[in-house]
Amino acid sequence: MLNRIGRKFGVQSKFLALVLFASLASLLLTGFVSFGIARHLLTEAGYNQLIGLRNARAEAVLDHFKKLEDHVLTMSEAPMTLSAVRAFSPAFSQLPDINPTQRKELEQYYLKDFLPQLKKRITGDPALPTYFPPSPQARYLKYHYVAANPHPEKRALLDDAGDGSQWSAIHKKSHPRFRRIANRYGYEDILLVDIKTGDVIYSVANEVDLGTNLLNGPFSDSAAARVFREVRKSRDPNFITQSDLEHYKPGLGVPTSFVGTTVFDGDDFIGALIFQLDYRALDRTMTSNRRWSDVGLGKSGETYLVGRDYLLRSSPRGYLENAGQFLKALQGRGYSPAKVAQIKSSESPLLIQDVRTEGARRALEGKTGTAAYADYRGVPVIGAYQPIQLGPFQWALLAEIDQSELFAGVQHLARVLLLVGALLIPLLTLLALTLARSFIRPIRRLMSATDEIAAGHTDVQVSVTSEDEFGELSASFNKMADQLASRERSIQSQLAENDRLLLSILPAKTAERLKSGEKTIADSHPSVTVLFAEIEGLNVLSRQMAPEQTVLLLNELIGAFDEAAETLGMEKLRSVGSSYLAVCGLTIPRVDHERRALEFALEMLRITARLNQKRSVTLALAMGIHSGSVSAGVVGSSRFYYDVWGETITIARAIGAGAPPDGIQVSEPVVVALSGLYAFDRMSPITVKVQGELPVWQVKPPPQTSADTAEADGAGTEAAPSLALDGTSS
Repeated sequence: MLNRIGRKFGVQSKFLALVLFASLASLLLTGFVSFGIARHLLTEAGYNQLIGLRNARAEAVLDHFKKLEDHVLTMSEAPMTLSAVRAFSPAFSQLPDINPTQRKELEQYYLKDFLPQLKKRITGDPALPTYFPPSPQARYLKYHYVAANPHPEKRALLDDAGDGSQWSAIHKKSHPRFRRIANRYGYEDILLVDIKTGDVIYSVANEVDLGTNLLNGPFSDSAAARVFREVRKSRDPNFITQSDLEHYKPGLGVPTSFVGTTVFDGDDFIGALIFQLDYRALDRTMTSNRRWSDVGLGKSGETYLVGRDYLLRSSPRGYLENAGQFLKALQGRGYSPAKVAQIKSSESPLLIQDVRTEGARRALEGKTGTAAYADYRGVPVIGAYQPIQLGPFQWALLAEIDQSELFAGVQHLARVLLLVGALLIPLLTLLALTLARSFIRPIRRLMSATDEIAAGHTDVQVSVTSEDEFGELSASFNKMADQLASRERSIQSQLAENDRLLLSILPAKTAERLKSGEKTIADSHPSVTVLFAEIEGLNVLSRQMAPEQTVLLLNELIGAFDEAAETLGMEKLRSVGSSYLAVCGLTIPRVDHERRALEFALEMLRITARLNQKRSVTLALAMGIHSGSVSAGVVGSSRFYYDVWGETITIARAIGAGAPPDGIQVSEPVVVALSGLYAFDRMSPITVKVQGELPVWQVKPPPQTSADTAEADGAGTEAAPSLALDGTSS
């Protein structure tokens, strides 16, 4: 039949029909291919962008909490904290009870102010007997600093209640400094807790948790109490713990969390330091200060946190942009009216709105990845998810953007292609071959460029030679390729930075072994020399100087020690407080490690002498040196470090502990190795655990020459003469 029809038409008609069919097929194919490629590329670009944002937010959150922990530890060691705990504890125990009139006024504060506000923000019906302070001290402080506070909106402004108590006198002196710290770093509150009794002996915010007992008081089941109990179990000055978010009742149910640590005065465990954190600081981190569009999240993208209970731990974008519209949308989707009312009264969806999405579920199962799913609004999104571990608890971090926004460009491209096809059909009969070539050429360029990207060449560009839809597609492709190339450079830069940070805490060979996947790294070193030095007089000096001056002085001294160690081939292991530990021959074998260690000890004495004269201080060094075998390796998993252990370390520390000020004591292996190069005096033996008594020698100081005198005045040389066994210069 086709043959009969074909015989009725001429060659021109057949050619036109064939060209028209081919052109229409080519146009349709072009549209489908362009649509598929664009959708695929946009999806991949969207996923890659969300992965980058997810990783950046995870690093920002971890850095946020790391800085908080560092600040808490620093504050726990500050003299102002130690003196405050020492002063507030006895003053708190001496506080009397309030009189009947004051008790009635305090009850009225609870009944008319605190309890009604608390009832609006939590479930249940809070009663006065449950929350009224049971102890006289708590009642006294709550009356004078909470109920009768002349600044009910900002109670932290009150420095002295004027009650004449010793506690108020201490508060007047200490409170302004703690308040400045809380305001400067954005803390909701700073609590000092007596470690023996569990009493909150001081609070910056002057809320109803002031004076409460965290062991058996009204708030003993709160996050603050749980943090305190964890701190109370520890005997580690560097212990740190934190809580998950909760509706904190003393703060009227506002979502909050706590970070706490121990407070030691010397060896005395005297208290706990607890910081109450503002959840809005975490919101600022997760939203880039609400600049979603500036970081590439468009009109609908967001990043947020979800807890193990599938409840929000950071505020969603919709609530922060328009809370009323957000709550109305929740009601429209059939969300529980009670939950909506609770969000409205709490002024936050945190710990109320649940997020049981596919991304949240996978992240809380410990998985990291990307997926397309419906979000907590029921809207289709693409998302990148990962778990994030914060102390004893785990959250899910999600970065999402609406699919409708992501694919808006592809849908627009499809509409444009259909419109152009409809307009071009009459012209295709005359220009089919020419137009077919013009269509095929840009497609081939795009496909070639796509293959280049698939092969890993992210710097590929497609030349834009027209202003039609293919030109727009080429421009979009070029923009996408630029973004991929930029991300590739960013990844390579981050990898280089990771390598640099790794080399800053590990020897180069050890870092390479760790990067190669070796999980357990430990080595034995049969012959090294260990130097232990104790800086005497530093503790006395720190009590006489401001903390900033002490840090500057210690940085100058330790920095000079570190430079000398590098020059003499010593490897610094650590410096903690007033102690300094170094080793020679560990990662780089040295045949003269004993001599280098002793030369380093003499140089440390010269450095300390110069610093004493320069700064008008009286610091001294007590040092011990011992040679022997040690073991070294990478310790820890998430936060690892390079550590060295063995009896050689213990003996060096014991020898140094018995050395006199500005004295260098060495063990027998060191004396044997350096006999004839230096002069030694035999000292009384020392007793070392397991080893028993060990003989020790003290290095005779070299005689002070004119060059040494000039050096002490700042104009001498850096070298010191070695001494032979008889005391002469060599």
